[in-house]
Amino acid sequence: MEIYILSLALGLVVGSFLNVVVLRTAKNKSLGGRSICPKCKKPIYWYDNIPLLSYLLLRGKCRHCGRKISVQYPLVEMLTGLTFLLAAYLVMSGLVNDWIGHYFVLAGAMALLAKIGIAPSLLGPDQNLKFLELIFMFFVFSTLVAILVYDLKYMLIPDSFTLAGVVFVLIYNVLADAGLLLGALSRNSQFFILEVAGLGKKYLPGGHLPINISAFFGLEPGNFYASIVHFQQHWPALILGSRTGSGLVAGLAAAGIFFLIVYLSQETWMGMGDVKLVFLLGLFLGIFKTAVALFLAFEIGAVVGILLIISGRAKMKTALPFGPFLIIGAVLSLLVI
Repeated sequence: MEIYILSLALGLVVGSFLNVVVLRTAKNKSLGGRSICPKCKKPIYWYDNIPLLSYLLLRGKCRHCGRKISVQYPLVEMLTGLTFLLAAYLVMSGLVNDWIGHYFVLAGAMALLAKIGIAPSLLGPDQNLKFLELIFMFFVFSTLVAILVYDLKYMLIPDSFTLAGVVFVLIYNVLADAGLLLGALSRNSQFFILEVAGLGKKYLPGGHLPINISAFFGLEPGNFYASIVHFQQHWPALILGSRTGSGLVAGLAAAGIFFLIVYLSQETWMGMGDVKLVFLLGLFLGIFKTAVALFLAFEIGAVVGILLIISGRAKMKTALPFGPFLIIGAVLSLLVI
């Protein structure tokens, strides 16, 4: 329970920072320096800058000039807090472990330790490794929230936001796969692979390994313990079965499709920012979940567009930012096992 409370609290704080990032990026201002009231330009005291709480205590008004504070501030703080809470749930429940890669990263490192006579167990530091995965999810979700808010507000996706996400996800994927490959090739990895199987059965929903994991090892579901040798003999399959390989294939394919749409429509249907965003989402989600995310994004976008037209808030030619729908679809796809 503590991890969920801490995740929510951290999300509120990060959400406050994301407000600063979005607003100052739009104005080409530095992220350093104290926050000021956009109306009276007076500095905001630290006790008036407590996420969500200060807005409620001040009743949404500036302490100095009494003018209204944009509702964007508490909304972004709450949104980020909720996404961090979701990240904690996804990580602790095992829903984001398509490749159970974080277990294998540790297995690879411990295989090296075994070579020098140290034989630790995976069971002890498992939560520590989940903590690293949680930090990864926090960073990705922060990037997506910033992109969502900026696109909604300005109908634009800054390249700096997308680039930061791509670099971070790509580095994480490569490091995770390096540990997986290390564990696969090590002569001392048999014991650790067996422990990984046990941990997977313990932590994954229903105690069952995903079909794609079992297929990767050449096993039928439920017979995971049968063939360590098969894994070591077929490690080149990691090229497509890895986080990096699957992510690159998904990202390039999705970006290629979106680039074609942008080119044929001359950016009237969507912009180049969406092309770069789907590349980031592909790197993050992998092949299967990227397909799910795109399907959901188009479906949700269509429903929202129809509702806006029916309510009179939009017309057939009204431009809507597509980035938020892509991000919503991506987050929902994480709930698909």
